[in-house]
Amino acid sequence: MSSIIPLDDTIAAIATAITMGKGGVAIIRVSGSEAIFSCKKIVQTKSKNAWKSNTVFLGYAIDQEEEKIVDEILILVMRGPNSFTGEDIVEIHCHGGIIIVNRILGILLRNKKVRLANPGEFSQRAFLNGKIDLTQAEAINQLINANNIRAAEIAFKGIQGEVKNKINLIKDALINQLAEIEARVDFDEDFIEFDYAKFGRDLNLIKNQINNLIETTEKNSYINNGISIALIGKTNVGKSSLLNLLAKQNKAIVTEIPGTTRDIIEVNLMIKDIPIKIIDTAGIRDTKDIIETIGIKKSLGMIEECDFILYVYDLVNGLTKEDKKIIRKIPQNKLVTIIGNKKDLVDINKINKNIYFKNIIFMSIKEKIGEENLIKKIIEKCGNRTYEDIEVYLNERQIYNLKNCLQNLNDTFAIVENKLPFDFLSIELRDSIKNISKLTGEELTEELLDNIFSKFCIGK
Repeated sequence: MSSIIPLDDTIAAIATAITMGKGGVAIIRVSGSEAIFSCKKIVQTKSKNAWKSNTVFLGYAIDQEEEKIVDEILILVMRGPNSFTGEDIVEIHCHGGIIIVNRILGILLRNKKVRLANPGEFSQRAFLNGKIDLTQAEAINQLINANNIRAAEIAFKGIQGEVKNKINLIKDALINQLAEIEARVDFDEDFIEFDYAKFGRDLNLIKNQINNLIETTEKNSYINNGISIALIGKTNVGKSSLLNLLAKQNKAIVTEIPGTTRDIIEVNLMIKDIPIKIIDTAGIRDTKDIIETIGIKKSLGMIEECDFILYVYDLVNGLTKEDKKIIRKIPQNKLVTIIGNKKDLVDINKINKNIYFKNIIFMSIKEKIGEENLIKKIIEKCGNRTYEDIEVYLNERQIYNLKNCLQNLNDTFAIVENKLPFDFLSIELRDSIKNISKLTGEELTEELLDNIFSKFCIGK
C-alpha cells in the first residue's frame, strides 16, 4: 500500500508500561531517518560495536545542557528496512520508574527533528511500509490488551498472519469468480453457456467460509470479553462483598448503608482457566434518589445483557416477595444460581424446610464460607464452553467489513435465480472484494487509518 500519511518525521515514545516506583527497566523507542543521529547526540559510549545494526551496546544517557550523566543505559539499533517499522529504529533501555524514563525522553525531544509519537504510530508505520498488514497490526493491539492466556494465544496467531491468510483465501476465490465473469463480458463467444447453478454453488461455498468466521468469532466473544456474571439482588445482601471475595481485593465499597453501590463495577479474572467478568450492580429497591435510580435501571439492564446471573439474597430476611419479583424478570434462557448469604446468622436446617428454589448455594460471604461450592457451580455452568475450534478472533471492524462483503454476495441471489445478464454479477463481486480488502488494509482512507491506530497505546 502506498503511504497516504507523511512518514518524514522521526518519532519517539516510551514503549513500556511505567508506574511510579515500579519496573526495573523502561524502553524508549525512536523511529525514523533521524533516529540514530538524534540518539548519538545524547549517548556516550566506548563500545566498538556502537551504532551497528542489530547490536546492543552499553552507554550513558547525558544531559548536554546540564553537562550531566543521567543514567547508565543499553542501546539497541535496528537499521531499516530490517526493523519493525521498516525505518531506522533505536531503543534506549534505561532504569525503570516514571522519573528517569521521562527525563531521557525529554532530553531526546529537545531535538526539533524528533517529536512524540501518536498512539499506535509505530505499528501504523510498519503497516504503511509493508512490514505487516492491518490484521497483524490489530492483532498486536489485541495481544497487548489480552486479559487471559487463550486470548493472547489467539491474538498471536493473528500476528503470525492467520487472519490475513484466511481472508486472502476468500478474496482469491472471489477474484477467480470475477475473472471468469469479466472474461465472458469481453469474449463471450469463446465460452460455453454460463452455468448459473454452478456459479451459485461456488458462491455459497465462499459465503459459508465467511459465515463460519463471523459465527465462530461471535460465539467465542467471551474469550476476549470474559463470560459476564452479574451479581443481582436487593440492597445490603452482600453483592459487593462477594465481588471482593472473588476478586481477592477490595474493588467495591462495602458499608451497612443501603444503596452504597450506585453504578456498575466490573472485574476481570480467571477461574480455572475460564475468563470471567464479574459485574457488581446497584441493589434493587424502591428509592427516590435520582442517582441510585439510574444505577438500579442499569442493574435491571444487566439481567438482559449478561451471560450468567448470581442472584444474592439475605438468609436472615429470607427470600421475600420482592426477591421473587426480581427473579421472575430473569429470562428463562439465562444461567442462574441463587445464593443465600449470611449463613452464619441463621439455622440452615430450619430454612431448608421452606425452600423456594432448589440448588441454592448457602454462603457466609463475610466469613468466606461456601466459596468453594460457588466456584464449582461457576465452573460447572461456564466450563462447558469450549474454544478448541477457534483459530482466529476478529474485531468489530473486521466483522463489519465481512458482513458487508456477505451482503454483496447475498445480493447476487436474485441475479442467479432469475438468470439476469451475468455481467450484473461483476458489480456485486467487485464490491464484495472491495469490502473484504478493507480487512487487510488495501481499501482504506487516511481518516479510517488514524481512527484504527488511535486506539493503540502510545509506544506501539
